[in-house]
Amino acid sequence: MKLFKVIIFFLFSSISYGQYTLPNMEEKIVVNDSLTARPGETYIDGIKVELGKVFIHENNIKDIKVYKGESAKIYSGAKGAVIIKRKSKYEFVELSKFIADIKKENEKLKSEQSIEIMINDILIDKPEEYRIELNPEIKITILKYSEDGIYHGGNKNKPKTRIIIGLKK
Repeated sequence: MKLFKVIIFFLFSSISYGQYTLPNMEEKIVVNDSLTARPGETYIDGIKVELGKVFIHENNIKDIKVYKGESAKIYSGAKGAVIIKRKSKYEFVELSKFIADIKKENEKLKSEQSIEIMINDILIDKPEEYRIELNPEIKITILKYSEDGIYHGGNKNKPKTRIIIGLKK
């Protein structure tokens, strides 16, 4: 019975200890001499970015690594800093500026008020919140369609314009 109490004591003490040893999200993670990151942050070529708001062509990714700090040694669920290195350092621009430049170069798009934007099958609602790499391998398709399918010029199905940007092979 005494052994049972000792086992219960250690079990509950480790459970309560585990509840208080969450990883330190303010922890500094030294990546190299010029970059110190925090858990959950993402960097592309040393520049901090919001991962879900930046688009890179898949052929331009050289390396992706996750660096974890000291808390990862004691807490298996610790987040790390994601470091992405590119093969070529193409400029990043705001997606809304990228679309505005496409509109300037295309006579049919100049008068369009509402344009849907898709990148890698993701419909983008607020292009001003996203950045895109100006990679020459980007594939751009301009599609005129309606809710009924492809637009064929009739009055019944109101046309919409969609710019589809592909960042994959």
